[in-house]
Amino acid sequence: MSLSKHLKSIKMFETLTDQELKSIEQICKTRRVVRQTHLFYEQETLTHFYFILSGDVKIYRVDQEGREQIINYFGTHEMFPHHALFRTGQYPANAITVSDTEFITIEKGEFEEMLITQPEVMIKMVRYLGDLIVDLQKRLQQKVLSSTTQQILHLLRRLCKSHGSAIGHDRTLIRLKLTKQDLANMLGLTRETVSRNVSDFKAEGIVEEDQDGYLIINQSKIK
Repeated sequence: MSLSKHLKSIKMFETLTDQELKSIEQICKTRRVVRQTHLFYEQETLTHFYFILSGDVKIYRVDQEGREQIINYFGTHEMFPHHALFRTGQYPANAITVSDTEFITIEKGEFEEMLITQPEVMIKMVRYLGDLIVDLQKRLQQKVLSSTTQQILHLLRRLCKSHGSAIGHDRTLIRLKLTKQDLANMLGLTRETVSRNVSDFKAEGIVEEDQDGYLIINQSKIK
């Protein structure tokens, strides 16, 4: 697939014209790295942002006791970190690949210079950020208004969408090996709460685990 087609498949760029995509292409660099490669570390100067073409990336922090706290996972066609678009400072967390990954990287300074000369592209980027804010507001509402059971189900749906592979009728394998603690950290819940709910989901046929510990979701039942 050509670089322009890859860019078109990324939500941030899907409304750009062919000519506008060419402007983006000129500042893009494509890389392939193996799993367990760090892309950046927390507190490093924020210089680039990333668009995943294939693979999976984990965003995490390490607390004062040395424990890893997973913040999020990003998969194919997703962009991170979002605040790099119009902010300066430091990376807010660490980013590491959890599988062999191909991605596009854009240097912040070059992107900003391009926007100055292409105001139409800047307007489209602002609209994209507006849609992103609305999505984050919806997730916050889910967090505030939903029960813990609903929060976990919402998370499993999102993971199926961004990191899932269909393995049969109505069944999706989440390609990330997630522990109950990982899920708990991503939602701000206790491990015990997540473990209890996942056990209930298994009894209802919503969730199962394969022999390697990967989660399989029954799409018809989770709905």
